Formats: sequence, structure tokens, C-alpha cells
Amino acid sequence: MKENRKRKLSRKIILIVSSLGFILSAYLTYFFYTHRSTLFCAAGSGCDVVGSSPYATILGVPVPLLGVIGYMAIIVVSLISLSTRLKWLWLYFISLSALSFSAYLTYLELFVIKALCPYCVASALFAAAIYVTLLVLRPGSSFSMSHAKLFMSSGVVIIAVVFGSVLLQSEELSVVDLEPKPDDSRRVLLAKHLTAQGAKMYGAYWCTHCEMQKNMFGGAFKYINNVDCDPRAPRDSDPALCIQKNIKKYPTWEINGNIYLGAKSISELEYLSGFKKKYKQFR
Repeated sequence: MKENRKRKLSRKIILIVSSLGFILSAYLTYFFYTHRSTLFCAAGSGCDVVGSSPYATILGVPVPLLGVIGYMAIIVVSLISLSTRLKWLWLYFISLSALSFSAYLTYLELFVIKALCPYCVASALFAAAIYVTLLVLRPGSSFSMSHAKLFMSSGVVIIAVVFGSVLLQSEELSVVDLEPKPDDSRRVLLAKHLTAQGAKMYGAYWCTHCEMQKNMFGGAFKYINNVDCDPRAPRDSDPALCIQKNIKKYPTWEINGNIYLGAKSISELEYLSGFKKKYKQFR
């Protein structure tokens, strides 16, 4: 009877917390795809800095969407009919994976991005709550796995999740560096061409994607018409223009009257601006 009450309590807690995590992740996914700012997060706050960082996606998939998938998996396993031992194991390793991934993301926020997103912290706490619940309300006599075997399996999962995330993101972030760099004269010519067309790059001084975009141009970026949307920026600040243009994500390019979201490679900017049509020697 006591074992049965423990299972019911565990299931109830896990369903409640995972549902909250699912709602939060779905909310953040919606704002990621609609390019809107989340509630209770001012421009330039940790939410914006983290959301605009190169670490906000893995292989092009937004991190909040991975949260949606993870919490949905926990809800589904909690509801389907499985043996007590098998259900606990599935929930344990899914929640451990979620917690390991959250710990990795929290490390990035604190020591790499150097900004903290309250929503991300809340999601990490949800994952921790589910994991702790499973540990505290672990099945008793019906569970046969030894502590040593569980400990070793947990170590393998943690290493796989953390190092897998590092590997996937390092490959994704190196894509820009793999693109052949045009010589300085070509980048200067492209920058001047963009400005002559009235093209603008909207960004914010704290935006890591914007910094990556600037680095692609190198010294030629001084010829780009750069608009900083944060009123606290030391220079090039024009928040009124950003509001007028409804700029929500950084960087955003305006080229020939069209709006393009996100950092663009040099070749993309050449194509979007018609650079190669004008300068046939660079075809």
C-alpha cells in the first residue's frame, strides 16, 4: 500500500512539473519563431542576450523546442502503461538527460554568454525537480538495479549529453569560419555597395550574433550603415527607427526595402544586394 501511494505521488508531481516545463518551453519556442520579445524581459536583458547568442540553437533547432520535446516525452512516459521498473528507468534517464543539458546551458550563460535568462533558469529548476522526485520516490523492493550500475549508467548519459552538445554546437559555430574569406578589398567594396543601396544592419551592442556579423567584414564593417537599437549603446543608437521598422531580432538586415533576419554570410549578402551583378569580376 505504501509503495502504491509513493508511485501515485511521484506520478502526480512529475506530471505537474513536466506540464509546467512544457508550457514554458512552448511559450519560448513561440517567441523564438515569431521574433517577439518575451514578457517581463526588457531589451538588452539576459533573455535577449541569451536568445540572440549563437548557442540559442543546436543544428538549427531552437533550444526551447528541444525542451518541448523533452517535457512531452516525460509526460507521455508518465501516462502510458509500463511496468514500474521500466517506467522509472525511462523517466530517470530522460530527466537526467534534461538536467544535464540544462546544466550545460546554465554554464554557457554564466561563463560564456555572461548573461542569465530567468526563463532558462526556471526550466532548469523544473528538470531538477523531476529528477529529485524520481530519486526520492524511487521504487523499493520491485526495483532490482544496483546503485553501482545506476551510477555508471548515469555517468555515461551525462557525458554523452554534455559532450554531444559541445560537439554539435562547436561544429555549427564553425560553419561561418569554414566559408572562404574574400579579400579585404572585396569586403570593402561589398560594404560600400550595401551602404550606397541604403542597406542597414539593425543590432545591439550586446548581441553576439551581431559581433559575429561584424567580424565577417573585419575592418570593412566601418562602411556598413549600422543601427544600434539599444538606447544605452555608446554610438550608432537609433531606437526610434528600430521601433518604426518593428525590429525584434538582432541582427536584422534591411536590403532594397526587404527585411532579412539573422546574421548572413558574405556570399548571402552579395546575392541579396545584387553585388555580383554589378561587379561581374567577382562572379
